[in-house]
Amino acid sequence: MTVNPEHLCKILKAQPPTEPPSPALLATGLATRTCRMSHDQVLAWLLKERALVAKDALVANFLTGVERNQAYLRAALSAFACATHLQQHSFTAQDQLTCQICSFFKERDINFIALNRVRFLVGAALSGSIANIAFLLQEHNAGPKEQPGSLDLMRSILELIRDVPPATKPKDLLKLLRKLPGIKMSEEEGRGFLDLLGHCGILQTPEHPGLLYRYINFGLAPRSARSSDWSYPVDFWRGEHGLNEDALNYWFADYPALLKA
Repeated sequence: MTVNPEHLCKILKAQPPTEPPSPALLATGLATRTCRMSHDQVLAWLLKERALVAKDALVANFLTGVERNQAYLRAALSAFACATHLQQHSFTAQDQLTCQICSFFKERDINFIALNRVRFLVGAALSGSIANIAFLLQEHNAGPKEQPGSLDLMRSILELIRDVPPATKPKDLLKLLRKLPGIKMSEEEGRGFLDLLGHCGILQTPEHPGLLYRYINFGLAPRSARSSDWSYPVDFWRGEHGLNEDALNYWFADYPALLKA
């Protein structure tokens, strides 16, 4: 059964995370069984999907997702950035229950409904989970490859960020982003979008670079404050840091309209 992405978003929003799949969700074919996988199986899944990614197609889908306000098309860019420097490794733990390298459990139930909620309703990798990353890359690789018809909305977003006051915090930028003409993001999608820009190194600080430059275990990453729930490194970003032009050039070299003149 083919489901319109907008209709699917409505179904996922209406599905309580802790309750059995609704008839509407079952009809989409997304309510697959929970699958128990080991750390090594999930990591192998991730590395396999990462090797299949073509960066130009990944970026084109992201820009199309910005243009169409479709989170699921944007999500894989976040996942790929998170996975860029992740190396093959065995499950390694000392006193903790999770891997000290990637924070995944030795074995874990993979809930594909939950992973689809992240893909369609957030549009970015959450918590750096290697299962989340692997799934987002898999769905990108298996899905259609789009071409952006317009860059106007992405240009407006970048211009907005370049012009914000130096003291602007991520929460302030989120409010400005959601008020931008043409943007139709829920608060959850908007937060995911800014987290994604951090993962890609576009929103970062000199002391806290994005995952474009190194692998970061989100479970061990520092926070700007104990109560902060922003992802690393956008958590530390302020308006004074602006945009990282090196990261913009890395991701959008094929789209000169998005680069600083």
